[in-house]
Amino acid sequence: MNLEIQTVKPVFGQNYDVGYVGFTYHDHNFVSEGIAYFTRWEDLQSIPVSHALIVTGDNQCIEAVGTGNAVRLAPLSTYFDDPKVRISFRQPLGWNRELGQRLATTALRQLGAKYDFGLMVADFVSNSIPGHFLNKLFHDKPAEWIAGLLGSPDRFVCSELVAWAMDQQPELKDKGILARDLNLVTPQGLFEDTVVFEAWKKS
Repeated sequence: MNLEIQTVKPVFGQNYDVGYVGFTYHDHNFVSEGIAYFTRWEDLQSIPVSHALIVTGDNQCIEAVGTGNAVRLAPLSTYFDDPKVRISFRQPLGWNRELGQRLATTALRQLGAKYDFGLMVADFVSNSIPGHFLNKLFHDKPAEWIAGLLGSPDRFVCSELVAWAMDQQPELKDKGILARDLNLVTPQGLFEDTVVFEAWKKS
């Protein structure tokens, strides 16, 4: 299925809401382009993304970022107002306000946790050309090993934080990509998942 991208003004309660998962991509940004490059194996719709976050309220999100080295609350206007940033929102499967609030509250339990730079290195190694083919051959076992070696259980990268919060919800637990080792969930892989999010709407 080919997707048609439309640009709309973000309005809380209409096209994004608490518990929605946001995905961003920065044009002409070395880090964003690097993440998109290394996770290109999962880019099925030709819509690159490089960062994931959870909406916690009007113009507010929780995210794990390397800058500041922590899981933090941040204004969404940082993304909305930057012409070089594309942000898309996906609605978790079965979303209602109660589920959305639970997702946000769960993620907020990790507020202030450190960023997992070791896991980021593991992701780059696993998604390199040789790493990708080794993981295909051995069913992700090499990726699981290096993520366990370099990652830390009390630190997070952006997509891991989102996947962890989603997997804590009984109605989403172990569905789709959440059945994987959560250390291996990338922003692109999560964005592409057809199980844990409501289906794309046809225009």
